[in-house]
Amino acid sequence: MRVLVVGANGQLGSRSCGALLAAGHEVRGTVRSFDRGGSLAAAGVEVVEADLTTAQGWPQALDDVDAVLLTANAVAPRSGDRPAEVAAGCRRLVDDAARAGIRRFVLVSVPETAVDDKVPAIRERRALEQHVIDAGLPHAIVRFPPFMECWLALVGSSLPLRGEPNATIGRPSPFLRQFRRRAGTLVERRGVMLVSGPASHGHAFISVDDVATACASAVDAPEVLNRVVEVGGPEVLTWTDVAEAFGRVLGRKVRILSTPGVVYAALSSVSAPVAEVPAATFGLNRYMASCQTPWAPGGGLVEPAGMVTVGSFLAAKADLPEQLPTVA
Repeated sequence: MRVLVVGANGQLGSRSCGALLAAGHEVRGTVRSFDRGGSLAAAGVEVVEADLTTAQGWPQALDDVDAVLLTANAVAPRSGDRPAEVAAGCRRLVDDAARAGIRRFVLVSVPETAVDDKVPAIRERRALEQHVIDAGLPHAIVRFPPFMECWLALVGSSLPLRGEPNATIGRPSPFLRQFRRRAGTLVERRGVMLVSGPASHGHAFISVDDVATACASAVDAPEVLNRVVEVGGPEVLTWTDVAEAFGRVLGRKVRILSTPGVVYAALSSVSAPVAEVPAATFGLNRYMASCQTPWAPGGGLVEPAGMVTVGSFLAAKADLPEQLPTVA
């Protein structure tokens, strides 16, 4: 199959390209500008220039493609990005894919919670799921629990960002950079882990490599056609368990500082009129405070025995250089 990966130079997109190539597929990947696609091209990806905020380039990108994997999103926007434009572009892509007769549209999505309608980014993702279904596209909507590379960094640690040249949390966003300066190494420096919601909440945390494997499987697996699939990581851990895992790797006790979802709801509401990106980030923390994902491992798309555990993930990251890659 020839698969178009939308957002190919992102953290998940780049890993998905590798997983698809390893599975024997031809891969075409979209980037906003060709200067971001050098490593993809070197790996064997056909790189095309297309930006979700415009209609330009998409007919060519979709030409002679069998499947589309949409990994791009505006959850952690770069400076100058407008999330509403990206959301509109995702809907336009779905319509274009339907007109092009795409045989499988794979949408990466997130868990359901009671506050979905109150968090703009999550509300938009639910609307996009429905748009895919309504378009009549053969599809697979694949929902994932918290990514280790993202949410284990947002608790206040730089370990998950080591060796990640395309890290979502490392994007050139002023708000994210300010967060990382102030709280990005709290776990390592002070043994304090910032948690949204109760420490007792459990998640089947998953690595981006395992997400990419699931996405590569979803482009042609018959059992997920026209289904919504939940893909859990290899184990369900509470945030208390995660703190203990950090403690074992760092050789120190790590305590949890928990913030209720209502606090993030208030912060999001107050900042929304004047600061879109911080408001969206507070909204996502509100969402996470309400979320639990005690899911079975693999979702039928990944072999559970080979999946990355939180303990092995953190131990591997601790062995990498402390200097973090610069994300373009």
